[in-house]
Amino acid sequence: MRFLALFPVALAGYALALPSPRPEELARRNWPSVTTFLSKVAAVFPASVLVEDACGLITAGERTVAIVFGIPSSENDACGDVTVLWARGTCDPGNVGVLTAPWFFKALDSVVRASGRSLGVQGLDYPASVEGYLTGSEGPGQDLLVLLVPYTYMYRRGRVLTCPHNSADLVRNTVAECPDTKLVLGGYSQGGMVVHNAAADLDAGTMSKVSAVVIFGDPYSAQAVANIDASRVKIICHGGDNICDNGPLILLPHLTYAEDAGAAASFVMSQI
Repeated sequence: MRFLALFPVALAGYALALPSPRPEELARRNWPSVTTFLSKVAAVFPASVLVEDACGLITAGERTVAIVFGIPSSENDACGDVTVLWARGTCDPGNVGVLTAPWFFKALDSVVRASGRSLGVQGLDYPASVEGYLTGSEGPGQDLLVLLVPYTYMYRRGRVLTCPHNSADLVRNTVAECPDTKLVLGGYSQGGMVVHNAAADLDAGTMSKVSAVVIFGDPYSAQAVANIDASRVKIICHGGDNICDNGPLILLPHLTYAEDAGAAASFVMSQI
């Protein structure tokens, strides 16, 4: 336990000791291969940790690998030809995290651009707390799309828009602002709970505006995503991932979903 308490501090010290690249340098830096990235993840994170003890470790560990490899942990560029609304995992930094989302976005952007279209991505700025995971992330899930309003719509095209009061209104506003966009809901870990809860809060007509759902390391993997045909949903869970059983342990298989980014991107392309 003392090791777990001190480990985030050590990681933070390591991250701060690294030279701080300028934003333009990060933009130019090539990302590593997924294999190289995951080897660093395996080196930084312990093999097993209880969710309730993991928050500082997750945040510090992800920030460390983000700095090492120049990987962004936030996305606020919604409303492309394809638009991904993303819910991050427990204690992930930024609004999308580092372990899974950036790799999925990178893979999807590549295939979307190859088809002559653009990708917009917006991360959900919700608490993503340990308590949220332990209680089923009930509140944030119901407000998934509502909470995205300030980032996605309120400052688009230089004008302030009226905030919708519920998820259905937000989807209608999405279609009104970007009538040709293909909506994708995505999440990782606790973010999967958020997506499940949001889908259950929407009626089938509203969910018909969603082209695809992709969830990595889903604690609710045994449950169907409500109000959308199962053929439009891809839930990716690794063998040995205790979180996919809604369990209390974060094991290495839960930290390696970057390797599934290409398959997830291909699935989305098959739906749009």
